[in-house]
Amino acid sequence: MKKAVSMILILLSVFLLLCSCDAQEMLSGNLSIKYKIEDGKAIVTKLPDNSTLPEIVIPDEYEGLPVTEIADYAGVNLEYVTKITIGKNVEEIALWAFENAGKLTAFEVSEENELFCDKDGVLYTKDMKTLLFYPLSRDVKSVKDENGNEVKSISYEVPEGVETIRTKAFYKCSMLSEITLPSTLKTIEEKAFFRCSIGEITLPEELTFIGKDAFGYCQQLKEITIPATVKEIGEYAFYNCTSLLNITVNSIESEMTLGKQWYPTNNGLDIKELVINWNA
Repeated sequence: MKKAVSMILILLSVFLLLCSCDAQEMLSGNLSIKYKIEDGKAIVTKLPDNSTLPEIVIPDEYEGLPVTEIADYAGVNLEYVTKITIGKNVEEIALWAFENAGKLTAFEVSEENELFCDKDGVLYTKDMKTLLFYPLSRDVKSVKDENGNEVKSISYEVPEGVETIRTKAFYKCSMLSEITLPSTLKTIEEKAFFRCSIGEITLPEELTFIGKDAFGYCQQLKEITIPATVKEIGEYAFYNCTSLLNITVNSIESEMTLGKQWYPTNNGLDIKELVINWNA
């Protein structure tokens, strides 16, 4: 009997200790952020996803070491997080760092960070030449569609001076229906607008590159003109854009680098109604 009571007391003590640790983590605002240590630096490998913690602060340091990197998948599929603050020492943010964070409305970056910044909640490089990530639920509005139904919509104007829309910058931003690109834009990288709801888009005359799957599954897109400055279009750039039946390319086909099935298809099958006008 005494042994049983002693065991119960031991288990109770362990439980209370664990609860105390969790409480301290919650109070610090860093509940369950996971790291790995490499070369004297801390790398964020997993951000917490808990309904009690909608805002996450990635600190400047962890156990006395600078937090310098946010790894792939660290913030993927977050269900509750609405805001992520990035500390001053972060110098690398992986391509898959924040995908599918459905409720995310804003990034905030320490003003002391030398490589990254935020502008109205959107994540950029410090020089404002590369747009890194757009929060999937930023500035959502209710509008009427062509049938009079109320739908959720996002409209965004990329600032002048931006030269690159990075890989997966608007990935699965399904409510993005309007996008205005700056005249300075040169590169649209892989999956940049994958599964967005863009109805129309004007590509600027400075653009030179459209990456693989850049507009994949943009099924609302109906017409597009590709400027003469574009020299390369990656494979499947307009994959499954089934409403995109009219493309004007202001170049000579033989002088461009064109990836496999760069044009619109229907799940990889050619669309008979598709018209590609080459206007050199």
